[in-house]
Amino acid sequence: MLEEREIALGIDLGGTTFVVGALDWEGRELASASFDTPHTKDSSVILEELATRVQEVAVGVEGRPVGLGVGIPGVVEPERGHVVRCPNLPALDDTEAAPELSTRLGMPVFINNDAYCATLAELRWGAGRDVENLLMLTLGTGIGGGVAMGNRVIRGPRQLIGEIGHSIVNPEGALCGCGNHGCFEAQAGRGAIIDMTIRKIQTGRETLLLSLCEGDLSRIDPRFVALAAQQGDDLAVEVMNEVGHWIGVGICTGIVYTDPDLVVLGGGIAAAGEVLLGPIRRTVAARSLISQGKFDPRQIVPAQLGNKAGLHGAAQLVWERVAEG
Repeated sequence: MLEEREIALGIDLGGTTFVVGALDWEGRELASASFDTPHTKDSSVILEELATRVQEVAVGVEGRPVGLGVGIPGVVEPERGHVVRCPNLPALDDTEAAPELSTRLGMPVFINNDAYCATLAELRWGAGRDVENLLMLTLGTGIGGGVAMGNRVIRGPRQLIGEIGHSIVNPEGALCGCGNHGCFEAQAGRGAIIDMTIRKIQTGRETLLLSLCEGDLSRIDPRFVALAAQQGDDLAVEVMNEVGHWIGVGICTGIVYTDPDLVVLGGGIAAAGEVLLGPIRRTVAARSLISQGKFDPRQIVPAQLGNKAGLHGAAQLVWERVAEG
């Protein structure tokens, strides 16, 4: 049995900031701190900064670190500890991040995709802790995802399982950053919500959003849309209904492919609450006909760990490896 004095360290790495934390084997957060991510083309500068901040956090926590887990916002080869591509941090492209960090820190280091980490955290300690089969969506600038089957998060031999943001929900839809048209992400990600909202405002309709953004449409943000919708603003409610429709369509595809016990929604956009969750559930109830009676739309629920899911999942990478021996 793992001893209480043993701790796992984790990093949730983002393009702007990163969070370092220490957790015990029951998922209790012992310490955490946020830092600015270096803006550089030199991967060694980024890795040195990560190592330095990990040491700073670890020294203030009573316990013996058994390893470090890192959630990477990109494509990785977990077994090698290799970052294949990191769009928001291209300096890390084609780097041996885990071995290099391990050399700097003198401890085992494990990496995985950030959505994998968020899914792992919700499966072990969050909304999915009582189920074995889980589909998670992270709704934000992009749309990420993760799949758990048989109480394990899976990614597949080419690390593609869970990349639901790039499933096609509208073949005639908007251009996605991946180069395709009509991807789930292009229909319901942050940019899609902003574009949809601005187009509706520009028709001259009255809306609370104009006062929320002080007349500057460049300030429109999904948080403003959610706030206005919660106050009953017709235009904002219409946007949430449309976004909820596309998210629901995406979930219908995910249900058929993954047969989940639970669908968990995380990320900043999911924080809109019932004004978004309602349309999502209605769409799934209407369009996932093959699953009726087998999947209840009430099993689409918000994530419980919020913006800490990535950090907790990164630390859990360590405990999973320790448990495997």
